[in-house]
Amino acid sequence: MIVEQQVYFMIQSDELDPEQITQYVGVEPTRSEAKETRRGRKSGRLIPPRHDWMLDSGLADTTSLNEQAEAVMNQLAGAWDRIGELSAGGAAATLVMLRSFEPGERSSPRGLVLDEEAIGFLHRAGADLWIDEYDLS
Repeated sequence: MIVEQQVYFMIQSDELDPEQITQYVGVEPTRSEAKETRRGRKSGRLIPPRHDWMLDSGLADTTSLNEQAEAVMNQLAGAWDRIGELSAGGAAATLVMLRSFEPGERSSPRGLVLDEEAIGFLHRAGADLWIDEYDLS
């Protein structure tokens, strides 16, 4: 079984564009998108509905979720209270974890443990945890 995994931290806002989020948080995102800057292929609606600011782990998709989560959280060290202020002001902060499973020989470490410190950072930031899994077999 091939497992591909990705962890990133996302901030979404109706009011603050990605540049404003970057200035406030003090960390450069790895990717971002201003709201309503393109049209959906099928719907034709303007998307995304909110400004998106995302910070990837920077690690390979075969790296464990724990290592990727730790890498993301280390990049945000010192910014948790500012992210919490954004959340209190209406922005949505989320630690996103994606896993895809496919038939094949290669395997990646599975499972996840978020320690008390990691949970504390998410709490300070007013952030949610979102875990998605996809069976692509």
